[in-house]
Amino acid sequence: MKIALTTLISASILSVPVLANNFDSQHRVGIGYNQTQVDDWLTDDTVDWGNGIKLEYGYEFNRIVGINVSYATNSDDENVEGIKAEIDGYKFQVDADIGYKFELDGFSLKPYGVLGLARQSEDNSISILDKKWTESYNDTSFVVGLGGRAEFGSHLYTDMRFEFASYDDVDYDTFSWTVGYRF
Repeated sequence: MKIALTTLISASILSVPVLANNFDSQHRVGIGYNQTQVDDWLTDDTVDWGNGIKLEYGYEFNRIVGINVSYATNSDDENVEGIKAEIDGYKFQVDADIGYKFELDGFSLKPYGVLGLARQSEDNSISILDKKWTESYNDTSFVVGLGGRAEFGSHLYTDMRFEFASYDDVDYDTFSWTVGYRF
């Protein structure tokens, strides 16, 4: 009787995760648009810090937690009355998206929060009357943000997110929108 009861309890405990886990882990790759803004310390406003492309890879462990690795660029130039400013930067980021994927009829939605680590590198230059000054910046920061992913059918997805980080004591706000393929 003791062996039968132990076997029954063990089988019950082991079968609960099997019944609850009908989610298959998923890989995804995407490409999209990236826009970066920084806070202007003079006017307490934001300044456009360039646009670029974003490449991403993601893996979902379950309906709640996913991990993302991305590479995004930002570049811009301004020319005002003989003064030219150029920005050329990129960001490498590893983050987790934590939310819940809602399965709907033919598609799914996942609102999520972002928590991660990013490395921003950029070259900034200013040219005035044939003189050019160039500075390079590299810094690593924690990244937090909010986003949402919509998945259509079994393979297509789109992802939109807002992220916030602080590099070299400057606040960076990033918007990105990607489309991609799940497999």
